Amino acid sequence: MKNRGFTLVELTTGMGILAAVLMGSATLLMTGMRSFQKTTTDVDMTNQNSNTMRRISDTLRQAMNVSISNSGKTITFNLPKMGAIDPVTGESELKEPLQSDGVTRAFVVNFDNGKLVELPSGRVLMNTISPTDPQVGSSQFNQAYTPFQLTSIGSYRAVTINLITKKNVITDQRYMRMKTTAVVRNSQ
Repeated sequence: MKNRGFTLVELTTGMGILAAVLMGSATLLMTGMRSFQKTTTDVDMTNQNSNTMRRISDTLRQAMNVSISNSGKTITFNLPKMGAIDPVTGESELKEPLQSDGVTRAFVVNFDNGKLVELPSGRVLMNTISPTDPQVGSSQFNQAYTPFQLTSIGSYRAVTINLITKKNVITDQRYMRMKTTAVVRNSQ
């Protein structure tokens, strides 16, 4: 009768191969999880930034009397007074001639606490704003940037909105840059 079984060399070789496969799988899983977390963070930041940029630009497109102060960190504006409701569309129309509604509004970026606040409501629109440009190779690397700038497009006044947000992921920091220009339609 012949004994059936594995020799010590066969067992050791098999265990070594199994350990190598398990270590490779664990490394691949960890790398995949880090990549997934970074991608998820990038998507979340992109959504937050684009929603905030859309809110700011939609609001500023309607604005009157736009002014920028505090080294481009504060934009102050008034919205036009609304008139009657259109019976066909159900939307409020602007009162003609254009008049301010008398409420001074602002968007304020505070680099000290990383917040973008809408005034007079005090609502925080973003809370992860970076005070400096993190792009290595950029002409403004590690320098403060201007979130709001007045410009013109043709004969219209416009506002360029530039925001850089940051978020920590594992041991890395992720940055998201967004820039857009909104034409101020009702500027006088």
